[in-house]
Amino acid sequence: MAKVTVPVPELPSLESMFSSYAKYRPSLNTFQGDGKRILLSQSDAWMQQARLVGAKRVFSLTETGVMFFKLSKSTLDFDEFLQFLESLCASKGVGFEEVKTSLVSCGPPGIVS
Repeated sequence: MAKVTVPVPELPSLESMFSSYAKYRPSLNTFQGDGKRILLSQSDAWMQQARLVGAKRVFSLTETGVMFFKLSKSTLDFDEFLQFLESLCASKGVGFEEVKTSLVSCGPPGIVS
């Protein structure tokens, strides 16, 4: 019997996922982003979908909020978001690459994976 190989779909880049979530408008948020800057609520929605935030998860909403506001900005561009993620991971002793993998593999905004 011939072996059938199923191609593994290529994951999107972190930057393209950032842009998708930076455009995403959570139901209680009136801000419609342009994909270049992300709000805390959009970042939290992304991390929740990636199963990184919430009860018995890697990070709490309080931890993401505190770290986000340590950057003293209401929105973050992609480079600032990377700084935020690195600081958040370092504060919890969590692998930065593992978190990035979770963020790129969770699917587009609003899709439960």
